[in-house]
Amino acid sequence: MSRIRTLILTGRNNHDWARSSVFCRELLESSGRFTVTVTTDPSAALEDAAATRDVDLFFIDYNGPDWSAAAQASFEAAVREGAGVVILHAANNAFKGWAAMEQMAGIMWREGSGHGDYHEFAVRIVDHEHPITAGLADFRTWDELYHRLAPIAGASYTVLATAYSAPEKKGSGRDEPMMLVTRFGAGRIFHQILGHVWPHDFGRGYKGFTMASFESEGFKRTLLRGSEWAATGTVTIE
Repeated sequence: MSRIRTLILTGRNNHDWARSSVFCRELLESSGRFTVTVTTDPSAALEDAAATRDVDLFFIDYNGPDWSAAAQASFEAAVREGAGVVILHAANNAFKGWAAMEQMAGIMWREGSGHGDYHEFAVRIVDHEHPITAGLADFRTWDELYHRLAPIAGASYTVLATAYSAPEKKGSGRDEPMMLVTRFGAGRIFHQILGHVWPHDFGRGYKGFTMASFESEGFKRTLLRGSEWAATGTVTIE
């Protein structure tokens, strides 16, 4: 079985992209299913349309300035033709007004979105038929629990897992999507809303400064399975 050629697009984020990109690269490669390259300059990496044809999976760990028009066009074309995409956590904060990316994400952090305290909560699998989540049990994790992400007009998506956003944790008081999938042309997209790691401790032992969100077994398992599905349409990772 050939390895999935993966490009992690990172380099800017309000979260600690330097730690998260290293963790994700090591996680993917250690599974034996992926060979991973990391770029901290997505525009430069994507502007060469020929180079994107060698990518099976784009892994977006980025929240910063818009990519160049040429990079956006090259990326869109690659996904339409069948390349997979993973959108990680705060990447859904970015790219305001880029219609194709917003369609891929399905829901985005826009005006009115937020999160409560960083805390431990239960993630509930709600789609037991999808290849990513088939056979998986609910799990607990520490994370930011994003709430009121804005549905994108015209986007069609399937929610795989939710979590209850508790009012006592400054949440919305409703179930919120934590993982979902979409399609864009022939491309498959796995949107992993979990995945917080802050670059500052605030001098008070803030747990969100640790890698706790990434070290959750449920997070790791679903991220691996979601990445494989996005690239291939099947899941072989247990």
